[in-house]
Amino acid sequence: MADFLPFLIFLMILAVFLQAGPALTVFYLIIGSFLLGLWWQKRALKHLKVTRHFIDHAYLGETVRIELTIENTSLLPILWLEVHESLPVNLRAGRDIKEVFSLGLRSKKTVHYEINAFKRGYYPIGPSIIESGDPLGLTKPSQISIPASNLTIYPRIVDLAALGLPSRSPFGTIRNENPVYEDPTRLMGKRGFQNGDSVRKIDWKSSASSGELLVKLYEASITLELAVLLDLDKTSYDMDSFYDATELAVTAAASLAAWSKQHQQSIGLFTNGLDPLSVDTESHALPPRKGAAHLISLLELLARIQPGTTCPVGPWLQDTRGQLTWGTTLIYISGKVSPETFEQLFQARKAGLNPVILLTGQPHDIQTDRRIAAGYHIPLYTATSLFEVEALGVPQ
Repeated sequence: MADFLPFLIFLMILAVFLQAGPALTVFYLIIGSFLLGLWWQKRALKHLKVTRHFIDHAYLGETVRIELTIENTSLLPILWLEVHESLPVNLRAGRDIKEVFSLGLRSKKTVHYEINAFKRGYYPIGPSIIESGDPLGLTKPSQISIPASNLTIYPRIVDLAALGLPSRSPFGTIRNENPVYEDPTRLMGKRGFQNGDSVRKIDWKSSASSGELLVKLYEASITLELAVLLDLDKTSYDMDSFYDATELAVTAAASLAAWSKQHQQSIGLFTNGLDPLSVDTESHALPPRKGAAHLISLLELLARIQPGTTCPVGPWLQDTRGQLTWGTTLIYISGKVSPETFEQLFQARKAGLNPVILLTGQPHDIQTDRRIAAGYHIPLYTATSLFEVEALGVPQ
């Protein structure tokens, strides 16, 4: 409207002082069109209903289809609408989504687009900016903003078929070669009684029917309770391989979580990474649990967590090991291990835990680390690729 102001002033002067009827008519038409357009565009945006639909969780490699529906619930048509949908840089194959169209009375239009989930994370989809103006362009366009929706992309999971971790907890669901850990809930068969057999193993019912004293044979098994300590402090990784090493560490943690769920074992996650949904920058803990719901909670945290400047490893490790029960296998995942960390893990071993070290990236002096770990009787593994994560548990 400001562009027409000199012309309107001229028309007003011409109409008033020269009593020019046609000029006065044009002046009234412009003022009327301006007021009508102002009312029209405010009413049009006020009666817009905008919804965004998509599956808000995805695995790496999946394609996420997003539908943005704009509905005009008014009896007035909208001659033009401009829709601008912002997309995260890490998921955007090209430019942001931008479309211009019109809407009839009580009609709607759906904008479809797809994004590829090729990087784990917690991403905002949007916000959407919707802009409209009067038909003649006399007023400044008005706009409304639709809040962003969040998309969680889970981390990569690889198969850990060769995993072989220590445990001190008998009576569980994983078969064990050690006959000391016989599980009385897993009957394997029966045999004749021998000197030294426990009376508790005698199957009295079968013995009575067979006329021979028989004892029950049990399958050996262990309960493997895992606690993953994921160190994402940036000082624990070399800058040359920082991104690849930290992502590999997250992949290892996610794969261990999936392996534990598959084998019906408890697993917990303790990390000093940065969670965008948490105001606590110290550490994040999910105590050992079983089940699919717990696995999803672990994967969601691993999807969101990011490396950065976090709490020191020493105090965090000391506080975390105090939360674990006897016999838990403690898997420390990091880019490097300091003498202080070795000492903390050794104290954990003395307290009845089973520490295991997994180093990702390119440790500078791995032979020295192996020698120190062997002195503390702590297994140490390295992984510089997904293939080596899959081989976790194979002696190196």
